[in-house]
Amino acid sequence: MASWLPETLFEIVGQGPAPSKDYYQLLVTRFQVIFRWWKISLRSEYRSTKPGETKETHQDFLEKSHLQVQIALIFGSRILDYVFNLCEGKFDFLERLSDSLLLNIISYLDLEDIARLSQTSRRFAKQQSCYQCLVCPSTESLCTSVHVGRTVGADRPELL
Repeated sequence: MASWLPETLFEIVGQGPAPSKDYYQLLVTRFQVIFRWWKISLRSEYRSTKPGETKETHQDFLEKSHLQVQIALIFGSRILDYVFNLCEGKFDFLERLSDSLLLNIISYLDLEDIARLSQTSRRFAKQQSCYQCLVCPSTESLCTSVHVGRTVGADRPELL
């Protein structure tokens, strides 16, 4: 199943916590954790500062704390936990499914099971509300625009 994985598993960019204006990128590939930074400053001593980059294997990342602290400060503990899971080989394949495929799978579930599934993540909660649009015409105003151009809901052409 790991062959399903793209080369880039996760990527996030952001600005450092105030008062910093520095820009950061975190990239997790199948084999490495890459952390890049760009120093943004009006001070003359930082004008010639070049961008930096740190590359570590997954194993090195799990063992070292310096990069982990940087990631937690800049991107937060949720992102750090997610990167840990990726480095440990814990991939969430359901989160990687396209919306149309996920809606197709959800369409085979009972409404009670769909309600339970929506409690497991924000993405599933969003998909559950979109699935209601397909099932219950009275709620179609909630997300008609989400379904424009999709093949799901072919039995309801007014949504396509």
